[in-house]
Amino acid sequence: MSDLQTGEVLKRYFGHESLKPGQSEVIERVMNLSNTLAVLPTGGGKSLCYQLPAMCMQGLSIVISPLIALMRDQVESLTKKGVPCARIDSTSSAEEFEQTMASIDSGELKLLYLSPERLAEPVMLRLLKESSIALIAIDEAHCISEWGHSFRPSYIRLPKLVRALKPQVILALTATASKDTAKGIRKVFKILKKDHVQTSFFRENLAFEVIACPKEEKQQALREELQAAGRTPAIVYATRRGDVEELAAMLTASGINARAYHAGMPAAARAEVQDGFLSHRFPVICATIAFGMGVDMPDVRSVVHYHPPKSPEGWIQESGRAGRDGKASRCQLIINGDDRNALRSLVVAKQPGSKATEAILQNLFAQGKRAIISRYNLSTLNDVPVELLDVLLARLESDGWIVPDGGSWMWCHLVPLRWDAAARERILNGFPKQARDMLADLMASKQRVNLLELAGDDVAKMNRLLDVLRELEAGGEVRLKLSHSLIHYRIKRQPEKLSDLIDEMMAAFEQHSSHDLARVDAVFEMATSRRCLAASLVGYFGETLGGRCGRCSACGSSSPLGELPVSEVEELSLEELERIQAVVAEKRPALSSPERLARFLCGIYSPAMMRFRLYGHKQWGMLDRLAYDDVLAIARAQ
Repeated sequence: MSDLQTGEVLKRYFGHESLKPGQSEVIERVMNLSNTLAVLPTGGGKSLCYQLPAMCMQGLSIVISPLIALMRDQVESLTKKGVPCARIDSTSSAEEFEQTMASIDSGELKLLYLSPERLAEPVMLRLLKESSIALIAIDEAHCISEWGHSFRPSYIRLPKLVRALKPQVILALTATASKDTAKGIRKVFKILKKDHVQTSFFRENLAFEVIACPKEEKQQALREELQAAGRTPAIVYATRRGDVEELAAMLTASGINARAYHAGMPAAARAEVQDGFLSHRFPVICATIAFGMGVDMPDVRSVVHYHPPKSPEGWIQESGRAGRDGKASRCQLIINGDDRNALRSLVVAKQPGSKATEAILQNLFAQGKRAIISRYNLSTLNDVPVELLDVLLARLESDGWIVPDGGSWMWCHLVPLRWDAAARERILNGFPKQARDMLADLMASKQRVNLLELAGDDVAKMNRLLDVLRELEAGGEVRLKLSHSLIHYRIKRQPEKLSDLIDEMMAAFEQHSSHDLARVDAVFEMATSRRCLAASLVGYFGETLGGRCGRCSACGSSSPLGELPVSEVEELSLEELERIQAVVAEKRPALSSPERLARFLCGIYSPAMMRFRLYGHKQWGMLDRLAYDDVLAIARAQ
């Protein structure tokens, strides 16, 4: 297709006269069928790099993304523009799934958005292998790196799956990839170094500032920043949910209308806050990093990190939400030595203990030749963060212990669309007696049923049952409500000595902890150095800035910040020790190890704390002033 025709498509469907820097280079490579890596910083227009070629190339283009909300928003927007597109993810109904599959089969669809888990489903793979695939775009491609800041095990299998579909061209996209992460992406998708397109992370309109102040002065520093002229709309990032709510209340009481946003809020409440901020009904949103992904608000004048980001990737990505309209904006970091200690404690506290690691491995290997696991149960019952559980499962897979073997659902609520006896008899007619009896029980139940129990713990039987249920739903007779996903594995080999495998996994967790601590240290080294902040940040991504930016706090000062202020910490009192002993005496299963008790006392929102709502306990976070390692020593003594 000629440049003229491409320009017509750009204007007709997307309303643009021209492309942003980097977009034209990426699109040209894709149209020339060269596998490409596009590292375009936040706001760089990654989506157009696959949307435009999809409309220009013959065949179906597929976008793989883990961000369901982003997929939904893009499909809605593109549909309004007349682009034949659809999405299939965990929220898609059976009717939507069938319609989309029919559109793929007929060749009507130009652009299909899929979650990585959906791509791996056998039914989907079979259909796509029969289709002519023009382009496969892998969004959030940094998720493929175990050492990245958002690793997902479902991404490990993507290279093999993508190659099996034989697309004309592959495009990997990310907004944040360090040099090592980018190298890993190029390797697995067979992308030449010359086809690695990276636009500058430096944005002239952003002024980075670091303010060092004691803990008790941080709120005043935040108020002064937001009360200054031209500093709103503003996003204020804090680490914990309680901090977010406290800051929003404090600012509102000070005359700055602010709202809180975090993952612990109901979805409807989060949507209301997000919409209110985007429509300028209030000028400040105080949020955890749950806010911002896929949100494109051009006139954010300030991004304030009330607590420091966990990594340079987070710092530049979150700061990049300011000033997308090109106007002068500020990115402020308010820090002290307490923040560094708190961040390091969060990293160390995530480390699973040996007992938790042993419990997960036993659960997996004790099931025999096939294993079914619930990531939710393994995570919350053993108090292991999902991201580290995923690391463990990915290591077992890559080392040849286990092989993924599909998935299913634990719970099913079957709702007949007609309740009269004649309709039920018609629905059940034609099924063998055993299946008919099982389906009748499901229909009669007014609540969800455990599918695995119903199938007598027989996986093959459960899968056959699910096939029958989906057949009924596709026929419009019933509606299925499936919940609590399960992952199936084939066990290729059993460990001769479980303790050795436990040691291997503990070493892997230690590697990850060291890696995360190094990234925390990198943030503080940049923040306290006399080197230009902008140059330090872009340097982390392999870019060299021509000179000093002249706008950051380091450029405006002749000396580094030096030692950060640290609060004096009160030692453990006798009264607190008695309160801890009272908590231990409660014998709560969720606090059954020193590591869990320490997380509870530090007020760390770990999986078990969330599942059992221990954040509502009156002793929750009573020792949050102390470092996690110190609290762990206290917990072990109890």
